[in-house]
Amino acid sequence: MSPRIFIENPPPFKRAPRGLDHALVDLSIEEGIEITRQYLDKDIALAGFHHADLDRYEALQLRNEIPPVRYDAFDYAEALKQRLDGLSSNLSLTPHRVVVYETPEQQEPHFRRLAAHGIRHVVLVGKPFSIPPPGVIYRSTVEEVLAYLTQKTPELDLGIIGIHSRRGEAARIANKFKAAGQRLRVMGQFVDDSQAMAMFLEELAAEFDNRKLSLTGLEWNVGLAIFSLENRAFYAKLLRKERLACEGRLQGLRIIDERIAASIEMNLEFAEEIRNKGKELGF
Repeated sequence: MSPRIFIENPPPFKRAPRGLDHALVDLSIEEGIEITRQYLDKDIALAGFHHADLDRYEALQLRNEIPPVRYDAFDYAEALKQRLDGLSSNLSLTPHRVVVYETPEQQEPHFRRLAAHGIRHVVLVGKPFSIPPPGVIYRSTVEEVLAYLTQKTPELDLGIIGIHSRRGEAARIANKFKAAGQRLRVMGQFVDDSQAMAMFLEELAAEFDNRKLSLTGLEWNVGLAIFSLENRAFYAKLLRKERLACEGRLQGLRIIDERIAASIEMNLEFAEEIRNKGKELGF
């Protein structure tokens, strides 16, 4: 199996503790560019990078504290495009953007600027909560921004986040697929159980069939995590679960290199099973 590999590469923090006294210092966006160069120096055939836009309200809930501020994902992708000395020409740089806090019209200049820098792939991120936090107003939906950008910036390849374990997700994906003119890339949440993902693909294929939609224009990128932490409650919390489905395969691994190796082996297994299921269903 030769999977296309994308690396999650969020924008660097604007301030972070450094030195023996862990004092907070201002950081340059160059720190993220240097990290990206280190990835590219490895002998790995990478398809590209995803640059997350972390919703501060969701991060606040997960961390129970105000999260550190990162550089803007669009600014980071543009800096990488300019500074990687041509190395980015064969890479897909895919910044994410939380789109619910502004109207589509307000956000259009940001997407046009992205396209002007030669960055074609972008992932739109929706609301983290059904009811907004106190004092916050949702001004658009992912569907509305997809439909707007499909008309205004057709040169962009639009994508969304897919959460296969979320109830009603197949219908949500179908709605967004239609809003995007039936051409959409999905960045899937990471998988801890390939069987659950395979069952979701069956549900999604049935939803598309019921709506007379073709799967031809849908691309699904499977999210895979490296479970390097010994305490994996953090990963389970990201999936809104008490315990990872794959916990049994990682128990007893005391050394971080063992957990990384086990994660890679398990992820390749998951990816192949899911890809085969996707081919069977017509993805």
